[in-house]
Amino acid sequence: MLSFIITSYKEPDTIGKAIESIGKSSYSGLTESYEIIQVSPDIETLNAGLKKAKELKISTHFVQFEDPGEGKPHALNIAFEKAKGDILVLTDGDVYFGKNAVRELIKPFKVDNVGGVTGRPISRDKKSNKMEYYGNLLSTAAHHKREKTLKKGEFFPMSGYIMAIRKIKLTLPRDVLSDDAYISYQIFNKGWKIAYAPKAKAYVKFPETLEDYYKQKARSLGGHIQLEKYGIVDKQNKTRTFGDELKYFWFPFKYASRPREYWWSLLLFPIRFLTWVKIVLDRKIFKKNFADTWTRVESTK
Repeated sequence: MLSFIITSYKEPDTIGKAIESIGKSSYSGLTESYEIIQVSPDIETLNAGLKKAKELKISTHFVQFEDPGEGKPHALNIAFEKAKGDILVLTDGDVYFGKNAVRELIKPFKVDNVGGVTGRPISRDKKSNKMEYYGNLLSTAAHHKREKTLKKGEFFPMSGYIMAIRKIKLTLPRDVLSDDAYISYQIFNKGWKIAYAPKAKAYVKFPETLEDYYKQKARSLGGHIQLEKYGIVDKQNKTRTFGDELKYFWFPFKYASRPREYWWSLLLFPIRFLTWVKIVLDRKIFKKNFADTWTRVESTK
């Protein structure tokens, strides 16, 4: 049995499409028995999810839990306890899966030692301006890294936009910022392999402004530094470091195809550098509380 867990907060306009991309079997490729678990703190998103489940006539497969609004890790812990499936598929309410994504995502579990599978997040934006271009570039770079790294059997974290794990005993710390990376390390450290299913696509809205970009990266990149305090990271499987950035120094220029894109690629270097400077200052110098780092990014909704 599959348990799909959708965490969502103040996303009544997008939760329906997220549910439909799973529950509409002719689109998702879903053939197994399943349940869809929606965990949300706000009544608007809960109502929108229930409405879509009724439209799809999947109410018998659909369950909701209202969390107390204490953050995504707590919402996930609620779902982990309630889930009945042997495999848990995790995603967000502002993301939707591509055609046959579910079918492709669970294929690697046919191999016994696979404990986690990640799909491929893709920007749903065009490349008509700088920020849309960055969303496409960075999601393509992440795809390249996962394909290269996981083929070697080395560690690379799964994406919280589209990931599946075997059901294991797992409780997330309340203050963890990168829940997807934390889960990935826990799976890997227990001796499981992580697989990549690039045909399992999830369409994502990336930040529209530099301010929102910095907010998002302060959480995702800074969250990887936070993981060290939990004792689950060692030198062999440490990822998302400034050194990793340097390994992809030329990638933005290889990705560009038009004059303005080469210019945008060049501008990305100081943006990424300043991002790392801010993260190091917040984490290493000012010792800011990680719980204070989370800020909702409105332009991705």
